[in-house]
Amino acid sequence: MTTPFYSVFFSIRGKLTLATMMPLVLILVLVALAASYLINASIVDQTQKQIRQDLNAAQVVLEEKQRRLYEVVRFTARSLSLSGSFRTSDRESLQQLLSEIRQHEQLDILRFTGPKAKALVPTHGKKVTSIAEIVTRTLTDGPLQEIVLLSEAELEHDDPDLAERARIYDHTGQSGVIERRAMFLIASVPLFDSSGKVMGCLYGGVLLNNNLALVDRIQEVVYGSDEYEGIAVGSATIFLETRRIATTIRLQNGSRALGTLVSEQVAEAVLQHSDTWLDRALVVNEWYLTAYEPIFNNTGQTIGALYVGMLEKPLIALKKRAFMTLFGLLIVGCVFGGLLAGWLARRLSQPLLALTNSAKKIAGGERDVSLPVAGQDEIGHLTHAFADMTNALRLSDQELQNLNHELEKKVAERTSQLKEKSLQLIETREQLLLQEKLVAIGSLATGVAHEINNPAAIIRGNVEIMQMSLPEDAGEREELAEIMKQVERISLITQNLLSSSRQQSLNLEPVQIPALIDEILEQLNHQTVMTEIKVWKAFGKELPAVEGDRERLRQVFTNIMLNAAQAMAGEGELSLAGSVVEDRVRVQVADTGPGIDENLQGQIFNPFFTTKSNGTGLGLSVSSGIIRAHNGLITVSSGKGQGTVFWIDLPIKQRFIE
Repeated sequence: MTTPFYSVFFSIRGKLTLATMMPLVLILVLVALAASYLINASIVDQTQKQIRQDLNAAQVVLEEKQRRLYEVVRFTARSLSLSGSFRTSDRESLQQLLSEIRQHEQLDILRFTGPKAKALVPTHGKKVTSIAEIVTRTLTDGPLQEIVLLSEAELEHDDPDLAERARIYDHTGQSGVIERRAMFLIASVPLFDSSGKVMGCLYGGVLLNNNLALVDRIQEVVYGSDEYEGIAVGSATIFLETRRIATTIRLQNGSRALGTLVSEQVAEAVLQHSDTWLDRALVVNEWYLTAYEPIFNNTGQTIGALYVGMLEKPLIALKKRAFMTLFGLLIVGCVFGGLLAGWLARRLSQPLLALTNSAKKIAGGERDVSLPVAGQDEIGHLTHAFADMTNALRLSDQELQNLNHELEKKVAERTSQLKEKSLQLIETREQLLLQEKLVAIGSLATGVAHEINNPAAIIRGNVEIMQMSLPEDAGEREELAEIMKQVERISLITQNLLSSSRQQSLNLEPVQIPALIDEILEQLNHQTVMTEIKVWKAFGKELPAVEGDRERLRQVFTNIMLNAAQAMAGEGELSLAGSVVEDRVRVQVADTGPGIDENLQGQIFNPFFTTKSNGTGLGLSVSSGIIRAHNGLITVSSGKGQGTVFWIDLPIKQRFIE
């Protein structure tokens, strides 16, 4: 007789299925809700942290621009050519020199004024600074660098074309000029003659109005070139009070949203109360997760704001994908759980069905019926299996505890190492502040090395643990070895970063340059790259020893000679010579390689600059730092197809160590 379908739900199998499915569905729903909440909270939290970091990065770019301006003005003031113009009172030559420097350094203002500058009355707006005020404060308080507002009258007096470039027009084309004031990055230094008398003031400035290159640079550094549905993911803006004077935000017609206003809520928080704003906001016609930081003048008044924003659409799309994935997993889990519960219920009900059939046979008069033996049916096997599983779990738990203990020890060791590295990075950062040319890149290099070393150390530790837990013949060891190799490469790069940015510490001793170069050549000769290279040496017999750090100098000459050998592709001539020039030993390293393009020679000592496909761009930068630490000088001369010559000047006797 066929069992009715509805009766299945009242059977043991149906009840077991329902009993299994109900808590399973409830747990899956709760897990999905909890996961949704945690994912949403995590995305929001990470996004807020990212926005704050983006704002910090934008501030670094702006500060770097201002530091660069100050360095140009300061170095110009100290230049011998400028001093010569003062001594000869050749004002025409002075103006020409300042014009050339301004054009080369891409400045908008570079002027010399006497100790008395005529003040102009501002014609528009409030909180306007005059050139006369800047000059007065410079001559009174010394060098300064700040962000100021200049009136149209000041601009017209200085450069009528500059006044026109500073104007902000109404993007609708209805109101004409809507902002005539100009926001400037200003740096100024006093100038003195040989007797210490004040000659005047040299000041330079970079116009922020319509400075699209600067905001594009901020957007590129912070967000790169990523787009979503044809819209840039990130944006940056500089405000003069409530109005955009430089921005990457675009209107619907594709033009820049110059002249548009910030929202009243942001204006009140940032411009009136001088608070940092971190929240979502409607920027022109799109919602962004935004960060606004007030910009102050020298008196502490808020004159504008710096803004960065991340398009909200990608974040919403990410949340939707996460929620849809969780919903899909919930449905799949319920279906799979129902099928699994039905199968398990059927298996569990089979002993009872067998017992029922045996009981029916006995009731029917059959006597030769074998009944299930107590303790030997499926439940008994389940009991034995459960006991075996418990024993297996106990052993597995013990192994996991031992492994966890080892992991904690490794983590403690790595944490201690990371603390030491952190202290070293802090010391390096403080030392970098003393170096004029690498002040900005040093700070960034220390931060980047710190952020890379943290995950690299954790990856290294976990890979080592995985290698320890795998047998010697496991196929996964090759992939783990490759991971470890790449981690080592990351560590090498970060070490070079630190070497390029930290102040060199020297262990001084007499060093014979010819003997040191012979040792380096002996090491390089073991490499195939030197087999077809002819080496010529010309060192004077009376060449004195220099006072320096032998290993640091070895690093410099090894790097330069190895670069020369690689440039010649293993075939050519390498010339080495040494001579005495005044109180220094000059070493010349020349090769017959393809040479260095004249446009690139000024960049080869910059950190991260390289023409090699697999280079880090830190070799010559580190070498330059080592030579500077020895109070020496390294220069280069080259031409396309003419080979390359490096000159290294080292003092015979150190008079002081920086």
